[in-house]
Amino acid sequence: MDKDFWNSISKNDYKVPAGHTVENLTDILFSYLGSTDPELRDDIAYVVYANWLKRDVYSKEIIKSHVDRLLANLDKGIDETESDTVFLRTFSILLLAEIVHNDNKKQLLAKNQVKIIFEKALWYLDAEKDPRGYIPVKGWAHALAHTADLLLVLARNRFIDGNDLWRMLATISNKIAHSTRYVYIHGEDDRLASAVIEILHRDLTSLNQLEIWTRSFREPDGKDWKGAYVEEERSRAFQNTRNLLRSIYLALIAQSEDFPEREELIRLFLNTLTDLKPY
Repeated sequence: MDKDFWNSISKNDYKVPAGHTVENLTDILFSYLGSTDPELRDDIAYVVYANWLKRDVYSKEIIKSHVDRLLANLDKGIDETESDTVFLRTFSILLLAEIVHNDNKKQLLAKNQVKIIFEKALWYLDAEKDPRGYIPVKGWAHALAHTADLLLVLARNRFIDGNDLWRMLATISNKIAHSTRYVYIHGEDDRLASAVIEILHRDLTSLNQLEIWTRSFREPDGKDWKGAYVEEERSRAFQNTRNLLRSIYLALIAQSEDFPEREELIRLFLNTLTDLKPY
């Protein structure tokens, strides 16, 4: 199928063209997820699939099979650091986020399916080794941002409980606060902060737990940040940590006054930021 074919679908309100089946067309869309052509990957595969989900083109059984395929994609090339396999993984994550987003509005998934997605999302956040955001010519990889989008919609899901939310927070801090070879510069902190705000909005995590969580940023690996600026990888981790905490703090300030324990949380994150001392 050429790009004009897919553009004609979007212009026709995403109706499935005569002579084609949605199953076969979806197989083709899934084959584009790992493409290095950003138009095929972003503008066609992602956009068309998201619109078909929104329009209830797929049955629950078909969506379940899609979940299985997308989860399996997350293993492919997972140990590679800068290869094109990253696109298949990150855009599979993005489609999973769309599925959960639609499930939050009109129940599509059973509890065990949501829990499987949740477990794989936490595994993937920890396991992904390719941190690149925008890649010239090939477009967005954005593994961390896409995973944050999935965590955000999972945080809203009826089957995700307080223990799950706590595990999300722990996995986020573990990803950000440890020595790294990369500073995230493409808005990943804002996307993660949005996921954290959704977790806090559920009001299933106590202030005591959140104090423990913020301590993991102040003292990763059991020690403070003193001397981080003279150690290259720790310095990068410090920048990532401070950027995320700043984004969470600003996002809390922007919340309405009825946000659960808003003032206490603002003080907690401000104090945590103040305590970050790399000298």
